[in-house]
Amino acid sequence: MTKQESVPADRMIQNELVVVHRMDGTLSRGILEWDTTTKQVVPPAPLPDVLHIRCENQDECSLVQVSETKAVFLVKRHEGAFDHDEVKFFSDVAATDLWIRIQFADGEVVEGRTKNNARLLFDSGIWLRPFDSTGNNVLVYVPKCSVVEFHVMGVAVHRAVVRQNHERPENV
Repeated sequence: MTKQESVPADRMIQNELVVVHRMDGTLSRGILEWDTTTKQVVPPAPLPDVLHIRCENQDECSLVQVSETKAVFLVKRHEGAFDHDEVKFFSDVAATDLWIRIQFADGEVVEGRTKNNARLLFDSGIWLRPFDSTGNNVLVYVPKCSVVEFHVMGVAVHRAVVRQNHERPENV
């Protein structure tokens, strides 16, 4: 339910229905506004540090610091379906590693697996285990500042984990 309002011919205001989940557990529902001439439409651009949220039935805007939010959900409608069973892939399998592809500024591309955990987001570099066991590289540390492209190619599940899941009584 995206709404577009006409303003001067050279400007367009983009509006999206949002539900903001704050770190303290409170929710805010409204319309996220940004100027499309100065802000790139999400995704892939990050949101600005301060969000302008207009209450749906009011002309007033509230300012929300992104640093105080748990997540900002762009939604179809403000009323969620409490009986909706969300689709989750791999919910019964431990996806311990990711298969990733990294490209450097000089065009070199490396692939391998890395741990699938929060350190991938927060650390300043990535530990990569190359798939090619016949090569010389055993482990590679890649500083994030040297990465020009990053792609998750797939989820690597260890065979032992898959075997354990198939041996559960409910899977027999």
